Amino acid sequence: MTKHVLVVCVSASALAACRAAAPQQRLEQQLRDSFVQQIVSTGIVRDFQRNGDTLSFSARYGKELDAKWRVHIDSAAIEAGVDGTAKDKGVVKSSWYVNGEPIHRRGDQSDLPLPFLDNGIAQECWAFWDSRSHQWSWK
Repeated sequence: MTKHVLVVCVSASALAACRAAAPQQRLEQQLRDSFVQQIVSTGIVRDFQRNGDTLSFSARYGKELDAKWRVHIDSAAIEAGVDGTAKDKGVVKSSWYVNGEPIHRRGDQSDLPLPFLDNGIAQECWAFWDSRSHQWSWK
């Protein structure tokens, strides 16, 4: 009998822990989805496709009007606001490729086209969670 009670108690504790982690996972997924939306909304992205954390599209790069882009979301993490008054900060790290060649950051320079940068997007970028609108704010 005590063996069964112990199993029930351990199972209930595990279920409670999973439920506590679920909101964090949802928030991280919303951050990833919002990052993707920011890329798409630049106005220069065409032929967009998403496969999990890998994005592909066509967009201008330099003088080339129809460059082939690939972006991989390497990580998305939430940093909780410090004292309950600060907003949660979401950090997305991503790898970018154009025509199969990686685009490397040089210090604080991202080498991405301005429409992405103007939309708050780079290889490492962040957004704040707006609890009133339930959306990530990139600017």
